[in-house]
Amino acid sequence: MKLQPAKALVATLCATSLLSGCVTNGGNGNFLSTTPGANGECEYNEAAYVIGGALLGIGIGLVAGGDNRGLATIAGGAAGGLAGKGLQSYLQSRCKELAAVQKKMKESDLNVQAVNAPAPSSWVNPDAAKDKEGEQGIVVTVSNAAMFEIGSAKPTSTAASDLEQLAKTYAGKNRKVLIVGHTDSSGSEDLNRTLSEKRAREVAKIFESSGVRVADLYYKGAGADRPIASNLTSEGRAANRRVEVVELSSEEGIIAYDNFVESDPTLPARVAASEEAPSAPQPPQKTNPTKEAEPARSPELEAPSVRPTVVAALKSGRSIDLGGEPISKSDRNLAAEVKEGDEEETFLSSLWPISDANATNQDIMLGTTCINDTYRPVGSIMSLDGDMPVRRTSDYIPGLYSTSWHDTVNGHLVGLTKVAVLEDSGLVDKDPGLLIFENYKKGDQDPKLTAEGTARSYVGENGVMYRVFFNESAWPVRCIDTIFPRGSARSGQAEARIYYDKDSEVFATAMDLKTAKSTEN
Repeated sequence: MKLQPAKALVATLCATSLLSGCVTNGGNGNFLSTTPGANGECEYNEAAYVIGGALLGIGIGLVAGGDNRGLATIAGGAAGGLAGKGLQSYLQSRCKELAAVQKKMKESDLNVQAVNAPAPSSWVNPDAAKDKEGEQGIVVTVSNAAMFEIGSAKPTSTAASDLEQLAKTYAGKNRKVLIVGHTDSSGSEDLNRTLSEKRAREVAKIFESSGVRVADLYYKGAGADRPIASNLTSEGRAANRRVEVVELSSEEGIIAYDNFVESDPTLPARVAASEEAPSAPQPPQKTNPTKEAEPARSPELEAPSVRPTVVAALKSGRSIDLGGEPISKSDRNLAAEVKEGDEEETFLSSLWPISDANATNQDIMLGTTCINDTYRPVGSIMSLDGDMPVRRTSDYIPGLYSTSWHDTVNGHLVGLTKVAVLEDSGLVDKDPGLLIFENYKKGDQDPKLTAEGTARSYVGENGVMYRVFFNESAWPVRCIDTIFPRGSARSGQAEARIYYDKDSEVFATAMDLKTAKSTEN
């Protein structure tokens, strides 16, 4: 028996990448529909190609029980402008191939998305020179709850047979193929990332043995970092355990696609939402004992703990008093403001075409603050040819090339150092540092606190959200959210909030950061 994804999940499966269309089990007037039906036919919404172009839609489906109530979608998009008749013709051909494969599959379900990977720098730094256009391609999501044995990287024999059928459609295409493995959030982040990478590699090896050139194959483990459903239900966790097959024309396009997804501003909210408990008790899940029954103790299927709504201080007492107020009374989601802006030419003005009617509150962007988030490392794209990471030299976003930023907060000088964000990916290039001079006086040389942090960055309409996390060695400081707006290199200013412990509570204080001299080394 196949595991049929919930209908509510289909919408989010069709909204997790740079899509201009989806293969679903039904037409959708808003998106290009390339539906391989039971008889292999394909339906198209031609206007979606011609008018819509490439659209980035990021969503989260919260599957809550048999009736799939609780679906929440955080929508966004990026107008591409490269879609059209050529893409329609190409996808029609691929759709027919994939529809034929779907009919032969014994366990797996396919979901197909038309994508347009942006050209490097075109979306992170619009001021950068653009000598290339984006690339058109497709993403196929393979869903199969029984694809792997628990804890194993090797597909089951039936799943391997399904994957071989799929892989044959990529042979001889002279296209680059990226295999991305995904898990649910059960188990540690390291375990999930490692396991998902091993699984992606095993699938890539199946593609190689099916005739795809090894030089054209790449793989990556995303772990649980890109959820599409709730991790608190068996159905949701099954949907999150999936494999994506990304097909584009060049290695550069593969990298650009993956970078775009990693820097998606809604990613923290999707992760947080996937760990939130349903708002009401849910009916029991129906399972097939031979296929869907879950072991009582499984590192992949065991339900994770619910994310707390109130963040507790790491320890009692106080150290450096940075002022502000307890977040238990009120807090400001600085991250949500990466969408807002008054500039005539906004940063990535087409990135989030959400109407006012749909944007019910500004939390539609990240929906979290750093204190409710956790650091999640960005995995590497690996080339199957040599099993080596794929790397590209990149310039930095102007003003974010290993620079230092500072402000005086409640009489203390706070410095954030080694801020470095790459202009072709929006990803962090170096671990930042923190310096705090208590009761600062001009000429002070010895900081009260020095610490190294880890950071993630997210690209929004008005700038880059730069989120820094610290461990207990930086106590009382917990994390810092900073918005580097477009033009920050010229203005030398940025807005931030620093979170820290005081008297057994978590406080937050606003900072108006100013740039200092470069600390590049």
